[in-house]
Amino acid sequence: MIAENSHISLNPSLKTTTLSSMEPKKAGKISHLETKNTGILQKLIAMGILPGMPVTLLRRSPSYLFEVDQTRYAVDREIANHIYVSY
Repeated sequence: MIAENSHISLNPSLKTTTLSSMEPKKAGKISHLETKNTGILQKLIAMGILPGMPVTLLRRSPSYLFEVDQTRYAVDREIANHIYVSY
C-alpha cells in the first residue's frame, strides 16, 4: 500500500527538494505541488506553476523570487514549501 503523500520518481538519480530549500541561481523542473490547502493549489495552478515546467530560483530573501516560463514570481516561504523541484 502506498501512503497518501508518497511519490514515485521516474528518475531516481534526480534530487527533489522544495523551492524554499534550493540555492539561488539553481535551475530545475517542477516535480509536483503538494498541499492539502486547495486555495494554495488553485493559486499556483492559476499562476501557471505546473509539474514539468522549468524553474529557476533567483533569490530567497526578502521573498522567494523565481522564474517559470519567462515570468517571475515572488512568494513567501509558506507557498515555496509546497513547490517541489527536481534537478
